Amino acid sequence: MTAIAPTTPLFAETAALDAVVVDVYRDIHKGIRHELFGVTLDAGRVDPGSAEAVTGVASRWTNLVNLLVAHADHEETFLQPVIEQFTPVYAEEIAETHARLEGQMAQLAWGDAVRRQPLRARFTRELIACGYSAGLAREITRHMPEDHTLAQAQQWLMGVLAKNLHCVSADDDIVQRGGVYALIGPTGVGKTTTTAKLAARCAVRHGSASLSLLTTDSYRVGAQDQLRIYAKILGVNVQTVSDGQDLRQALDSLSGKHMVLIDTIGMSQRDERVAEQAMLLAQPEVKRLLLLNATAQAETLEEVVHAYGGARTDVEQRLAGCVITKQDETARPGNVLDVIIRHHLMLHYVSHGQRVPEDLQAPNAGYLVHRSFKAGPAHSPFRLQNEEFGEMMNASTFGAPGNAPQLAYA
Repeated sequence: MTAIAPTTPLFAETAALDAVVVDVYRDIHKGIRHELFGVTLDAGRVDPGSAEAVTGVASRWTNLVNLLVAHADHEETFLQPVIEQFTPVYAEEIAETHARLEGQMAQLAWGDAVRRQPLRARFTRELIACGYSAGLAREITRHMPEDHTLAQAQQWLMGVLAKNLHCVSADDDIVQRGGVYALIGPTGVGKTTTTAKLAARCAVRHGSASLSLLTTDSYRVGAQDQLRIYAKILGVNVQTVSDGQDLRQALDSLSGKHMVLIDTIGMSQRDERVAEQAMLLAQPEVKRLLLLNATAQAETLEEVVHAYGGARTDVEQRLAGCVITKQDETARPGNVLDVIIRHHLMLHYVSHGQRVPEDLQAPNAGYLVHRSFKAGPAHSPFRLQNEEFGEMMNASTFGAPGNAPQLAYA
C-alpha cells in the first residue's frame, strides 16, 4: 500500500517539490508473504504422526492469522482514514479491491468446503434456503457425523432441529392448566383472534363461568368491538384496563377464575411504549405469551423477541412461551422456527387460519421441521445458485463455532 505526501499549508515551503511516494507497508507485506510461504512449506513437510510437530505448525498458523487480523485492523483504523482524507480516489479503489478479494476468498472457501465436506455444505445451504439462520446452520452442520449417507444425514439433521424445538406437552396445555396469560406482540400478529380461539377452547372445556377476558387496547375501537363480539358469543364479559393499578384490581376480583386472558395493544417492536406495556403487565401471576408472525422476515422476528423480553431472566418480565401465527400464509416456515430454537422459547400453539376456534393446533416439532424443508418451489427466483451462495459464506465463518446457539444433540 502506498501513500502520497499531501500539499497543504503545513507543507507550504515544499509545495514546489514533486510529491513523494512512500510505500508504507512494503517491509511488513514482504514479511507476511515470507511467513505465508514458510507455514505452507512446513505444513507440507510435517509428520502427521508427531503431535509435537503438528502442534507447532498449528501454533505458527494461529499466530500468523492473528497477525493478519491485527494488520488489517491497523490499516482500517489508522491508515484508511488518512487515505480517504487526502486521496479519496485511491481510498475508493482500495475499498473496491478489498470487497472483490473478500468475495473471491469466500467463493474459494465454499468451493473447498463442497469438495471436502459435501454433506455439510449441502445441508448448510439447504438450511439457509429454508429460512434458518447462517449461525444455526453452521452450528448444526459442524456436528454432523461424517460417516452418514445422504438419507442418514437428513434424518439426523431433522432430528436435531426437532429436539431443539421445544413444544409443550398435552399435560402442560395452558387451557387445561389454567392461569393468567397476556398475549403480546406487534401490530397485526393476530393477538385478538388468538385470544378468541383460546377463550373458546376454555369455554368448551370448563364452561364460560370459568373464563374472563381483559384488554389493554383502549386505542383501537375496532379491536375492542371484535373481542366483545367473540365474548358475547361465548357469554363472557370483557374489561378494559388502562394501567397497572387497574390490572391489579381486575385480577384480584377474578382470582376465582380458571383462566384469565389479556389481549394487549399491538405496537411496533421499536415503539417506546413496549417498555410501558411490559411494566403494566408486571404482575406475579401474569404469564406472557409472545405471538410470532410466521410470514415476517427473520430480522424482524429477531427484533420482536428482543423487544418483548425474549432475553429477560427476571421472572416478571420473562416470556412463558410463544405462539406461531399465520403459519398457513408463510413460504418460509424456517424463519420463525429458527428464532424459537435459538432463543429456547417454549412453543404452545400454532395458528393457521382465521376460524375460531378450529385453526389453532398443538405444536408437533417433527411435523413443523419436516414442513419447513418442503416449503417453497425448488426454482424460486429468491433461491441462490451454488456459485452465488459461496459469496455468503466467509472463509473464517464456515464450520466455525462463532457466536453459536446452544443446542442439544444426544
